[in-house]
Amino acid sequence: MSKRMTKHTLDERIQAVLSAIDNKRPVNTIAREYGVDQTTIHALVRKYEADGVDGLKEKRGWKNMLRN
Repeated sequence: MSKRMTKHTLDERIQAVLSAIDNKRPVNTIAREYGVDQTTIHALVRKYEADGVDGLKEKRGWKNMLRN
């Protein structure tokens, strides 16, 4: 099994998201700076908007597939 780990710290992810939201910088520019795909930045922004900083933290373990 693969152990997916991000190569960017939580602070870097927060900085990238806030750069996209607050500074209105183009996502492709931010993605290029961090060496990730644009879809990654979009996903981080969605997670941040839904869950705040907790949405950007690395998850360990299995996702709960059944939410009540």
